[in-house]
Amino acid sequence: MRPARRRAGRRHAALAAAVGALVAAAIAVDLATGSTADPTPRTGRDTGTGTGTGTGTGTGTGPDPSAGPTAVTRAPGTTPTTVPTSSPGSTPARSSPPPAATPTPPPTGGRAPLTWTARSHVWQHGCDHSYVIDRAPKDVPAPPVEQDAHAWAAAQRAVHGGQTVVEITVQGDAAEPAVLQALQVRVAGRRTPLPWNVYTMSQGCGGILTPASFAVKLDVPRPLARPVAGFDGEKALPAVTFPFRVSSTDPVVLRVEATTSGCDCDWYLELAWTRSGRSGTTRIDDGGRPFRTSAAKGRPEYGYTREHGGWATDR
Repeated sequence: MRPARRRAGRRHAALAAAVGALVAAAIAVDLATGSTADPTPRTGRDTGTGTGTGTGTGTGTGPDPSAGPTAVTRAPGTTPTTVPTSSPGSTPARSSPPPAATPTPPPTGGRAPLTWTARSHVWQHGCDHSYVIDRAPKDVPAPPVEQDAHAWAAAQRAVHGGQTVVEITVQGDAAEPAVLQALQVRVAGRRTPLPWNVYTMSQGCGGILTPASFAVKLDVPRPLARPVAGFDGEKALPAVTFPFRVSSTDPVVLRVEATTSGCDCDWYLELAWTRSGRSGTTRIDDGGRPFRTSAAKGRPEYGYTREHGGWATDR
């Protein structure tokens, strides 16, 4: 009887090994095709006047609930084991305890590890800019200096004409650095360009410094923030590229130059970041509202003349 018992023992061991191998294979396929715990990243919206923080999300990998039934092939002298898949919303019944699996890490969120401020009334070379305004020249006061542009434009209900330059200062909230991964452009609305007069702010520019920046063409279907080299009067300034590292003691300034020749556009930016296994995006906008830029091509254009103390048409 001993040889028979040995043969039976060897058959049982082989059967156990086969079942174990098939279950392990099923788990591996399930994890490889499983969905993420939170496949749609949540985007934090920042509020406040030109400043804000963002909200991030983390992701994990777990089993796919849509996978079909997994069956283990029956061996002689054994009962087949089947793990059925139930209909949506029901609790699946199992004939045996499920195999152990790596737990899915919960999504992490909360406050973004950075703060930001944005200036949207930045003029080229500190003097060259245009606004479209729904007022006659006699009702528009003399142009301000760049430092007072925000209040002046708000009082005239002015919209950036043809171009908006935004300078964003980003700083980490701790000594541990966060990594800025990318800058995305979102166009929230496109309308026919405003049929208003164009008022140019140029009073004669003194410098020719052209900072390195990101150029955005709002007229294309999918605007991108494209790095552009600058010029300091003697040599080229290298184009700025991601990623960047920021911390509480190491800020970074990003300059975005958005242009349009065919729309009255509402738009904002999304700054993607990571730190310590967390990731997310921070919305960069104009005090809780999108930035706004309207094409100025073909409209009556006026420049201010100091000698006459008023606006005169340039064309």
